[in-house]
Amino acid sequence: MLSLGDNQVETATSLLKRGYTYDKLKGYVRSGYMESLGRGAYCKAGTRPSIEAAILAMYEQLGVSVHLGGRTALAKRGIVHFVPFAELPATIFLERGARLPAWFSQYYKGRFNLFRTSFLPVGHGVEMMESCPVSSPERAFLEFLHGVPIRQSLSEAYQLLEMMQTLRPKLLNELLVNCTSIKVKRLFFLLSDDVNPPWWPRIKADTVDLGSGCRVIDKDGTFNAKYNLVVKPWREI
Repeated sequence: MLSLGDNQVETATSLLKRGYTYDKLKGYVRSGYMESLGRGAYCKAGTRPSIEAAILAMYEQLGVSVHLGGRTALAKRGIVHFVPFAELPATIFLERGARLPAWFSQYYKGRFNLFRTSFLPVGHGVEMMESCPVSSPERAFLEFLHGVPIRQSLSEAYQLLEMMQTLRPKLLNELLVNCTSIKVKRLFFLLSDDVNPPWWPRIKADTVDLGSGCRVIDKDGTFNAKYNLVVKPWREI
């Protein structure tokens, strides 16, 4: 007998590999023991699995390079500068070229914001947290900067960085060296220079390629000569 937890997602791919047949799975659904989340995924009948449970299923059972990142990953660690009145959509990062299963997109529609990118090395700085792959604080902050200024503001990033006094410089160095986004790297250096947290002197700036040419973050901003950026004042609230 298949055993399902109240917050568990099982994919057909995984169940078939474990010896279950489609007829057996249909029987579980007909009997009212489990229900379909959409074609290819199931949960215990009468439950509503969390988005974290579904991400874990995609990650472990389907081998999809997906994780919670950015704002959501920071919030899970208590790094927030305001408490929203309503639950915000989860920030999900997916490796460029990979696809989310249709059942996930349909069942969790409206509950997540998706970033399809590989500007950071796949899996580096992704940790298991509460049975879900989640970005480390170091990776999550760089992912947050990836969304500036379209999804979030530079001033919010500045306020978040002020709270991040215990980041791991070794992991940060590894991520920065392998980061392909010039914008993200320059914004990180700009804010870190200003905040000057305890780990900042241990960042090996000479190993990080900041590229050439100006990057315009805010069209109505001012030019920062040190990092070749056009930005609005980031201390504004």
